[in-house]
Amino acid sequence: MSLPPQRMAGLSLLEMLVVLVLASLLSTLLVQGLGFFLSSSDTARRHASRAAEAHQQQHWFASSVRSMVPYLDPQRAFAGDAASFAGITLEPLGSEPGLPREVRWSIEPDGESLRYAESGGSEAAAVAWTVLRAPGEALRFEYADRAGSWHPSWPQAAVLREWIPGQVRLVGEDGRTLLSAHLSLHPVPVANFLEPL
Repeated sequence: MSLPPQRMAGLSLLEMLVVLVLASLLSTLLVQGLGFFLSSSDTARRHASRAAEAHQQQHWFASSVRSMVPYLDPQRAFAGDAASFAGITLEPLGSEPGLPREVRWSIEPDGESLRYAESGGSEAAAVAWTVLRAPGEALRFEYADRAGSWHPSWPQAAVLREWIPGQVRLVGEDGRTLLSAHLSLHPVPVANFLEPL
């Protein structure tokens, strides 16, 4: 009696083709999924970076502006128009907090950039840098009195005995507020440091 011929163990050509097709489909899906993940991760990172930058800009603006104090000397009193404002703050960005410094927030001549400048004291040099760039925006400052009415400049003759505004905001050309800060309203101006009380 003869034995049937033994089949050789292994994959046929058809089985090999099926395995290759399945492997290529899986690798294609894996590469597409990885590409989607990397793209989403990059987008999320960009959005987080922009949000952190906007938060830092708002924090710088608010911290220096909310600590502005009224001052008796007309040369150093709070004054502002649509392009800039200046005053004395107790929270300068480039110096020790608590030390009064004269600061100026201004819109640069291009009309699209916001600049911060701080006068140097005896122990510090002058500080100046661009805080915000808003390409395509025509920026302007506005000032609110205690009643909440907005004005294009400060001080206002119609608003009696308000040495500093209640709020300052930076507005884009479409009227949306880009940065804003409430000022701590002091009832009387602080005494000048060189004058007797």
